[in-house]
Amino acid sequence: MMSTSDNAAAGAAGTRAVSGVGGGRGGRPRRAEVDAAVLDAATRLIAEQGYAGTTLDQIAARAEVSKSSVYRRWPGKAVLAVDALAAALGDLPLPPTPGSSGSVAAVDAPRVALRSSARWLADRVGDHDVRRLLAGVLAEAGQDPSLRDLLRSRIRAPFCSELAERWEVDAATVDLAFDVVVGTLLHRWATTGEIDARTTAQVAELATAMLFDDRV
Repeated sequence: MMSTSDNAAAGAAGTRAVSGVGGGRGGRPRRAEVDAAVLDAATRLIAEQGYAGTTLDQIAARAEVSKSSVYRRWPGKAVLAVDALAAALGDLPLPPTPGSSGSVAAVDAPRVALRSSARWLADRVGDHDVRRLLAGVLAEAGQDPSLRDLLRSRIRAPFCSELAERWEVDAATVDLAFDVVVGTLLHRWATTGEIDARTTAQVAELATAMLFDDRV
């Protein structure tokens, strides 16, 4: 017969085994926790030492997971960097549609929404970690068609399709506006070493004018 303390210990062990944290199958952490740790480590390391200077082994060490945990999930650094970039960017915020509570007047909604989306993208590119990831992945994508496809499907396409469909903007124009924001800010950073708030706002306004003036 087990004592009260034995029962409590057994219950705790069972809870750990079900959750996958600290117990069961050698105490391996849950997949979601490993993924989050690796993505965060990739983001921070690439921001600190650049894309070219970062290896999957270093990322595994920073995330405090086994190398096999990284290689099992990501076949290479570029694919991992795209996943980290998607996580760092987050989802495009969607302004309220006209007529909903807290929304702007219907006549102003498209311009306000497009400006908000352009500014969001510009602000995200202005973030130190995000732009280091972008610069590294884009440089690699220039030589890797499969990475280009992944970058488009994971990063560019969701943003462009959402704006084109929601606000009836020509898809080709949204695609070009995306380039204007990302390309201009990365070029500014590469040539001056900084992206200030005034530049971010001006680039967002330029993209907004492109999008609003070309609504179908």
